[in-house]
Amino acid sequence: MARRVDPGQIDLFADAADQPAPVAVSAERGRPSGYGGTPDLTVIVLDQILDGLIGQLDPSGRVVVLGGDGHCRHADDDVTDVVESLLTQRYAAQGEFTTQLHGAIRRNVYQVKLTNAGHRIRTRWFHLRGVR
Repeated sequence: MARRVDPGQIDLFADAADQPAPVAVSAERGRPSGYGGTPDLTVIVLDQILDGLIGQLDPSGRVVVLGGDGHCRHADDDVTDVVESLLTQRYAAQGEFTTQLHGAIRRNVYQVKLTNAGHRIRTRWFHLRGVR
């Protein structure tokens, strides 16, 4: 390796001046949790499932959020991803059905409930909430 003398050299080694400067990679806030969303959202969804606030419409299987007044509405896309992932991985299952107003139409809604594995994962993730 030949040594070059450069009057405007800032680096310790002359070869480093020929290499392009490293590009900073933008860090994305919140890693995917493997359960369909960010870890914080997964804990919130697990709590909502435990409280009986998440359900699925009978014919279509769309995820809905149940209101306390007998109404339901479609869940956001990120909440839907988390719930469907929990159902696929058997941390949640369909429970009993209730009748809710979806707009002006009364529909059967299956409440989503946590399985035993879902209760265990909720307990573990709940204790990690204060660490973040």
